[in-house]
Amino acid sequence: MEKFSDSLPTFTNDIENPEIQDSLKSLCQIQGNRVKVLDWGNGRIAIPIEINIDLPSLGNFEDLDIREKEPVILVFDIVNYPVSAPRVYTDRLDFPKNNLAHLYVAVNNRPPAFCYVRGNADEWYANKRIEDLVIRISNWLRDAATGELTENGEQYEPLRLEGYTGSIIYDYDTILTVITNKKAVEFGDKFSIALFERPSSKGRYTYKFVKFITDKNALTTIKEVDEERKKDKEDVTRKRYYFGYILWSGEDVVKREYEINIPRSWEEFKLFCEYYNIKHQEFEKFITTYNKINEYIYFPVIIGIRRPSQLIGYSSNIEFINLRFNVTSADIKGERIVNNISIDMLSHNQPLTQKLACHISGWDIALESERHVVFGCGAIGSKIIMHLARSGQTNLTLIDPDYISPHNLVRHTLFGEDEGHSKAEALAEKIKKIYPYEQTNIIHGPSFKDGLIDKKETFEKYSWVLDFTASEAFFNKLATLKSLDTNKVASASISDFGNLGIMYKEGESRNPRLDDLQAYLYSLSESNKNIQDWLEREQKTAQSSSLIVQVGVGCNSETTVLSDDKISSHGSYFSGVLKKEITKTSEEGKIYLNRIIDSEDYMIETEVLNIKPFDTFHAVNNPDWEIRFKPGIVEHLIEELTLAGKNETGGVFLGVCNYKTKTVHITGSIKAPLDSKGSSTQFIRGNDGLSEEISAIEKSSGGQIGYVGEWHTHPEGPDFLSRQDMISVKKHKEECSNLQPPLPVFLSIITPTGIFPYIF
Repeated sequence: MEKFSDSLPTFTNDIENPEIQDSLKSLCQIQGNRVKVLDWGNGRIAIPIEINIDLPSLGNFEDLDIREKEPVILVFDIVNYPVSAPRVYTDRLDFPKNNLAHLYVAVNNRPPAFCYVRGNADEWYANKRIEDLVIRISNWLRDAATGELTENGEQYEPLRLEGYTGSIIYDYDTILTVITNKKAVEFGDKFSIALFERPSSKGRYTYKFVKFITDKNALTTIKEVDEERKKDKEDVTRKRYYFGYILWSGEDVVKREYEINIPRSWEEFKLFCEYYNIKHQEFEKFITTYNKINEYIYFPVIIGIRRPSQLIGYSSNIEFINLRFNVTSADIKGERIVNNISIDMLSHNQPLTQKLACHISGWDIALESERHVVFGCGAIGSKIIMHLARSGQTNLTLIDPDYISPHNLVRHTLFGEDEGHSKAEALAEKIKKIYPYEQTNIIHGPSFKDGLIDKKETFEKYSWVLDFTASEAFFNKLATLKSLDTNKVASASISDFGNLGIMYKEGESRNPRLDDLQAYLYSLSESNKNIQDWLEREQKTAQSSSLIVQVGVGCNSETTVLSDDKISSHGSYFSGVLKKEITKTSEEGKIYLNRIIDSEDYMIETEVLNIKPFDTFHAVNNPDWEIRFKPGIVEHLIEELTLAGKNETGGVFLGVCNYKTKTVHITGSIKAPLDSKGSSTQFIRGNDGLSEEISAIEKSSGGQIGYVGEWHTHPEGPDFLSRQDMISVKKHKEECSNLQPPLPVFLSIITPTGIFPYIF
């Protein structure tokens, strides 16, 4: 069997990322031997492994060549792992890639990557381990073998495209009319032209559809374009026009197979067209004969491919592939392109329409001069940023790697002219225009690169660190980031179908910190009906979610139904809170809730929770693990120790365990059931009613709070685990490893001298 990994060199540098080191140890245990560490390039390592697949007993779907042991390659980002999830590729050169939908297109002569989650892989991996990923890929391959990868079998799954250099904005149904209704002139066999405009010369390349070239407007359009190009490039009225081309296959040419090698050069383009029976010769003749209309300008080319059934999310069986060309005089000889010019991919965005806007909307201080850094310039972030800026606080550093897409405009503070522009940069430019005659000191960027986020000096110039990313992975990162020890930190997000806004504000010296506050809020479900109902709704939504993936933008493109007025409500409340806190910071941790009741009457209510510092410990046997007790629980344990006198007593802990942050949050304790036995030398915890009590708490918290460990007392010492305790640990280790997800064994000893936690 030929493997792609055989062509990769060995990785010879040191791996300094401790999270990767831990994951490699786990992979060695899974494989039963050492794993190879190969150099993938671009700061990434490749780990080839074999995965066992549970194949159907009656044979694979359509005799698909999926095997009981499949070689795959796990690719890790050396710097950004685990925030950046591993990419997973097939390692077989003869893998049946042309028969599967959920594969990303191959890039740079690499094998295709698995699209293993319906959503953002980084977010999925935020609370997972490398073992979970291996299981996920095994399940993916099993689903492929059984023909269950596609949720809607009557519709066609599109190609998974990525690696875009820009975007192209057009309405799918409008471009479709060229093929179905001949709405434009055919300059050759199944070949038409349309006019596009770049809304801005800044940011990445973005093309916006203007109109088709017809026999009625051809001459006037050419004149219009020529007049615009004669204008000075600095003229703000100058429109950046480009002629784009649309090619398609005939009605009798229907392709079911997935051609995962999207063309990156002229020679590959010709082979691609021949595979799909698209006649590229007349297109070549036209652009070489009339090359002056687009000379020295990148221009878009749209390829229409007929599929056997309707595309998921679209009205037809025609799939569009969007490319970007650049042909100059040097590339042309006669009516031929003689140089192997490079070709890029463009991502497709649907333009915002009234219908789409209705759907997305769910129709029916001036402050102190300290500098603050803001992560996340999306909907809620843009509202808060602009509220602060309009109040006079412009001493901000805005961080966001994303770009404005049409659907963002329903809820974002930016406007149509910013499509394709960096969110952070566009917000900064808008704020500068609010104050055109003075220095605003606003800074923007896509990220803190090269590990700067982990360096203390990066944040020394900032007072507040504000998180509006709505990213669980980034939330985990901030919660445990040591470089923020002297900063004040707050994080805001929206939940419950947009009806609940939550802001966590950390306490003095980062205690309670972000994840403490989150665990505290979840624990209130036991006594707070509003919190309980919210968490139960979130759990039901997660269990019933069956999202259809949008076409042409990868598996992580989903649109949320959430109106601008709700976002604005939360944003205005959060900015008001921040103004108070920035002016005079409270010592305690705080949770700010902004709740919208959208029923017969539309009502808004707010609530503020004050939280004292958590009691924190490190595991005696593994200091990497931290145990953080909700206020009052440690006192309760000491009280139980005292009440039991010379006899040992105990119980179980409730809370949250996070493998990624190596943190156990203790939010509650259940004392020994009535059938427990305790003496001066041992404690045997009973089970009477315990399972029911734990299940009730899990249910009321929507699965967020559950069993995390055990505790018992040593009234007369010792301050460490006894021989009998270690026997219990071994027993619990076997039980906890079979849970889904698995839990570490967490056991605490309570003695007159303190609390001694252990993690196994």
